[in-house]
Amino acid sequence: MKRLRTLTLVLLIAAAAGRLSGQAYRTFQDEFDEITARSGFRLGPLKVLPALRFSNIGYDTNILYRPKEEPAVSDTVGTLAAEIKACWLLGDSVILSFLENPEYNFYLHNADLRTLTNSYVPAVRFFLARRLAMSGDYHVLSQVRRTTSEFGEPVENRQEGFNARVFFETPRGTAVGFSGSQDEFRYRNPGIPDPANDFARTLDRRERTGAFELYYRVFSRSYVFASASATDYSFLDPASSWRNAHDWRVSGGLRFPLLGQARGRLALGYKKFIPRAEERKRFSGLVADTDVSFRAGRVGLGLAYTRDNYFSYIDTAYYFVEDRFRCGLAFYILPYLRLEGSCQLAGWNYPEPQEVRFQGRPYLVENRRDKNRILAAGLAVRISGTTGLSVSYNFYRRTSNAPGYDIDRNFIGASLATDF
Repeated sequence: MKRLRTLTLVLLIAAAAGRLSGQAYRTFQDEFDEITARSGFRLGPLKVLPALRFSNIGYDTNILYRPKEEPAVSDTVGTLAAEIKACWLLGDSVILSFLENPEYNFYLHNADLRTLTNSYVPAVRFFLARRLAMSGDYHVLSQVRRTTSEFGEPVENRQEGFNARVFFETPRGTAVGFSGSQDEFRYRNPGIPDPANDFARTLDRRERTGAFELYYRVFSRSYVFASASATDYSFLDPASSWRNAHDWRVSGGLRFPLLGQARGRLALGYKKFIPRAEERKRFSGLVADTDVSFRAGRVGLGLAYTRDNYFSYIDTAYYFVEDRFRCGLAFYILPYLRLEGSCQLAGWNYPEPQEVRFQGRPYLVENRRDKNRILAAGLAVRISGTTGLSVSYNFYRRTSNAPGYDIDRNFIGASLATDF
């Protein structure tokens, strides 16, 4: 009965959980132990940790997310990615690492959409006097994704910048410190050679962030965390300078370990987004980016809740506020075989009027509201350890009070599952 009350409390917290900018921080000792424990191979003084992933290999009925009024483009698609991390441990106080992650997006019939991207991250961490952890990295992250839920097609996005952190850590795992980062974000349409595309004009920007972060270990491998951060947004195209803004947020919550009956994070945050142009509407309120999963016997339960404001790629819109909730259920028929299903509901609210074009005509839309639902059902088979093969059918529907944004899409395909 006590376990049931505890689980119920955790689920209630998850429903109100929020985003934390620095919640992925790991102590020096945690990273050091993971490198030494993971299987890999030696190359001189380097320990090399390779990985291979594939996802979304299957048939997509609407690869460009075209509205109902236009003919949909279907294709057989898939994503293959390799990851190679090389680590050099200098005693027990210095970690040098280099991560490379090439990724190939395949389209059987639409060859102009095929893309090969590559991400890499050189990083260094120092542990001084068994208390002070200093770290920094330079990163170039390039992928093809629907960067936000608003996008109607995969877009290549490139993030280039650096992170720096200074933290005081205790042997128990408590950590408190400061972090700072600067990044440039650039976007382009795959298959369109002109770099001066609409996405680049409306979304290319520079972000600078500073944060204070606190992590306190509870139980054996879980952390309570808190953060206060501020970010400045400067758009690169002079025509989009009216989008410049800054924000600040405070947040806190609980992070579960990567392995165990409970995994993921719970958090709650408050954000205030302030445009530089005084006539633009501000945003303030709850923000969230929660994803937790639980396993009890043959049943697995996953819950996710996201809320935040995001810049819109539409040149006459500024930003939208998204609420997204997902619930997933898994039933283990056998230790190596499970049934799985999920339901995701989302809503996007645009605070300012905007002009959209539909069938060659402009329309002024006030109080725009979009809704989206995604249903998925499938079967997963364990291959080895915690890795399995998942095959599922996905049902995507989007509706909007703006013309030209009602979208239907179905997908059946396979991916690697790493949570057995």
